[in-house]
Amino acid sequence: MGLNRCSMAALCLALNFVAPAALLAAAGTDGVATKGSPTPVSASWPVGTAELVNHPLRADGWNSWFTEWPNDVNQYSYDVNSTDDVNKLIEKLAAIKSDLRQIRLCYLKEPQALGWVTRLPEGNKIAVMLSVGDQGRIDQWYKDVRKPFGVMEFTAAPIAVPPTLTIFVQNDAMKLDDLKIPDGITVEAGYVPTVFHRSNTTLEAKLEAKPADEATRRQKADAERASREKLDPASQKVAKAIDAFLEKRQAVKAKP
Repeated sequence: MGLNRCSMAALCLALNFVAPAALLAAAGTDGVATKGSPTPVSASWPVGTAELVNHPLRADGWNSWFTEWPNDVNQYSYDVNSTDDVNKLIEKLAAIKSDLRQIRLCYLKEPQALGWVTRLPEGNKIAVMLSVGDQGRIDQWYKDVRKPFGVMEFTAAPIAVPPTLTIFVQNDAMKLDDLKIPDGITVEAGYVPTVFHRSNTTLEAKLEAKPADEATRRQKADAERASREKLDPASQKVAKAIDAFLEKRQAVKAKP
């Protein structure tokens, strides 16, 4: 289910949209936080997000930007040494006043790409990332830009990425079965969110209006199996462990 997300398919799709305008556009990465120093937070973020962003374990932060885009998603890394440290962050995530708070479980050891052009060095050993979008910034952008790059069309303002912790399960600091995730948090397999939670494009609306037929579902399942088969043995093992963890969590929730 989550392997496609782990491959950052959403980011690749967005890059396809901007290709015709690439020669006229610019992109970069801004630092938004440094280890040991408090960082400003947006007034548009859900109440409680600031406590997670400025948690003592928080290290560095980045904003990946591209011209004509709202560039509202900030990414923050955390220095954790154990699953207990991760559970402390999950407690802060659970305390955020938001209808949607997410945890994504990724089979990788550490993050790689974080946005349009942002890429972390290999061997960064980061076990947890926080992603949070800014609905206020998106709404302001949407007032002025209804067709970015001359290609994308929207039915409504996109929905910002909710507070999301991405946990890299293959990291040495992690023990999947020791995670303590309370109810009320959405948990799925996936990679760091980089664009929108929901794009609200006309293309997205058309796809939702036409349910996938059996052939399309089978093709998607085959593609996911092929993607998993390309993983190294360690990643395959962790991906299967994530599947089992999610199935167990779902079974517990389904009990009367």
